[in-house]
This record gives sequence, C-alpha cells and structure tokens, in this order.
Amino acid sequence: MILSFNIDKSPYNTALIELDFDPAAERYGIIDRNSLSMLWIGPVSATNPAKVVVPLQYTTNNNLAIMIFDDAGTPNYNAAINDKVRAQLVDARTITTNP
Repeated sequence: MILSFNIDKSPYNTALIELDFDPAAERYGIIDRNSLSMLWIGPVSATNPAKVVVPLQYTTNNNLAIMIFDDAGTPNYNAAINDKVRAQLVDARTITTNP
C-alpha cells in the first residue's frame, strides 16, 4: 500500500506589523484607531524589531495606531504614537513572531 499526501502549497495569508522600538521604550500598545479597542499591549522585547500578527482586515486600511511608553521618563517624553499604520500581507508559514 502506498500512502500519498497532498500538501497545500497555497499561501496562508495573515497580517503582520514589524516594530522597531526606540531604545528608551519599555511598553507598547497597538490599537484600532476607529474603535479605540486594544489589539495588543505588552513590554518591549529584547528582540528588535518585534513582529506582531494582527487581524487580516488591517492589510487593506490604515486603521492602526502604535504607541510606545517610556516609563522611566528618559529621554524627555513619556509616550509617542504612530498613527494610520497599515499591516503588511504575509504568508503565515514564513514568519516567526516575537511579541
């Protein structure tokens, strides 16, 4: 008996954001700028840039806002925001995330 498997080689689409953080940032958040709902919040990882998967709908609009927080207060800011961010469309099987 011969077993054969059909391996699906079509892309498995997902949305990805790559974030290159300011060295002073300790935390970050990703929000939907229309509803102000939080998609992700967490500490800045040692791995830079960080890669975060978000819902697929954010590849076709600019409805994300990325915030970074400097809890130590150095340099002279406590938060910064990047508005109207669009996620990139990628094949989920080819990425490694590191939130």
